Order: sequence, then structure tokens, then C-alpha cells
Amino acid sequence: MLFRPLELSDRAWIEKCRNADVQPFSALTFPSLLTWAETYGMTIGGDEDFYVIRSQHDKAYYMPCGREDKCAAFMEETARTEHPARFVYATETQAEALEKRGWKHLYRADLSEYILSTPALALSPGFPVTHSFRYKCRHFSKIRPYTVREISFEDEPRLRKIAADAALPSAPVGPGDELVLSFELSHLRELGFRGVLVETEEGPAAFFLGYERDPKIFTLTMFRREELISPDVTAVCIHEFAKVLLPQYPLIDIEEDLGLDGLRREKTLLSPVDLLKVYEVLK
Repeated sequence: MLFRPLELSDRAWIEKCRNADVQPFSALTFPSLLTWAETYGMTIGGDEDFYVIRSQHDKAYYMPCGREDKCAAFMEETARTEHPARFVYATETQAEALEKRGWKHLYRADLSEYILSTPALALSPGFPVTHSFRYKCRHFSKIRPYTVREISFEDEPRLRKIAADAALPSAPVGPGDELVLSFELSHLRELGFRGVLVETEEGPAAFFLGYERDPKIFTLTMFRREELISPDVTAVCIHEFAKVLLPQYPLIDIEEDLGLDGLRREKTLLSPVDLLKVYEVLK
């Protein structure tokens, strides 16, 4: 099979072949694949009925999407020609089914995705959230009055300035984040990104970006805060974004923790209601 770089024009093909119920992970959505393609050395192959992503960074394929018989045939053919044949982003159901056909599977905690309750993050009555998150949001608003609004495409220069003046993150980040953020800011309209901009009265600001994963779940991706603003603004941005998303999306996906303890702790403090478990299968 021939593999080539991903392109913006691949969106219709990818979204036609991918069934979000079978391949639920945000990492397999078109915005994620395209924005991380260069960083992870991703290429795509297939035909009109299915596709498969190959990642140099992961030294593996992603689970094929599309016609079930073609996906299975590609995996078996790969197992005959490559040793080992590795595929990531399998669900638990897929991993168990493949085990019966001679495949081994490994749970990938680092790639598994955290799912949050939008009403809880919006601090809606009756929805539990950690005391820490609630305190950070309320305390910040008392000591640092701020304004918040959804970003527009005209905000790109402002967002780039915030990113350039950003404080070092409190938890380690994955490879290529700045390259990915730059790509997202350059393609807000084409990729359907939305976001919120929080600006304090003193001037320092922060923002969060994301995109629709499916009609019920919104994925949060890139956050940046200027150095002179309190780290608690992270919780404030998530809270304000949740208020914006609440009428449409009951759930929010904040993606994987990359196996980094600090990042995992930050995400578990947001009271996740589910964890989408990622498996790697090999033969």
C-alpha cells in the first residue's frame, strides 16, 4: 500500500470512513490527525472505503477505519510482512476480539482519554466537582476581575502574542506542542476550532482551544496563559469554556496524559466521569 502525507482535502474521506462509535478517540479525529501529522510523522493510505494512518513517532499504525473486511485484511497482511505488526488506538472491545484471532494486546494508560461532565465544570447545581476546582474558579474571579468571550478568527494575532509570552506549563507537555498550536491558529476556520479568551483587568490573558469530537462530546486541546497571570486561570478557562459548551455538549474530552504524572494529576483533579481506555495490539 502506498502512503502519503495527510492533506486538508482528506477530511471528507476520513470522516466518511471513521465511525465514532467504533473508533471513539479524539486522537483519531481529522483535526487531531492533521494538526499532529508533521510532529508524529503521520502518513495515510487506503482507498475509498477505508484508510489507515502510519506514525513514525509511534513506530506503529493506528487502527484502520472503514469497511470491516478491508481493515481486517490490512491488519492480517501487515502481520505477515512486518514483525511485530503494531496497531494503537484499539478499544477494549476491539482488543478482546483480536485476541481471539491470535493478537496480543497491551493497555496504554498514557494514551487513554479523560471524559468530563460539562455541567460539572460549568459549576451547575447538582453536579459534583472537586473543591479545588470550585475554589480556584471562585477565588480567581474575586481577586482578578476578568472578561471572557469566545474567540473569533480575527483574534489570531492576539492568541499568538499570548502564546509567545506564555508561562512555562505547570506540567510537562508532549513533543511538538508549539508547532501544533501554530498550525491550529493558522487553520481555525478550516478545522472548526472554537475557544475562549479570558482577559484580566490588568491586561494578562489566557485562552483554551478545542473542537467537536462528535455531536455530544467536545475536545479541549491547547491552553496558554501569559506569564503574569495566575496558574488558577487554567481552571477559569475550563469553567468558562464549559459554560459556553453546555447547551450543546454534555461531555468534554481532555485527551491523554502522555504518561506524565503532573499532567495526569491535573486531569484527575477535574473529576473525570469516564476514561476511554486505549489498547495497543500486536502480532
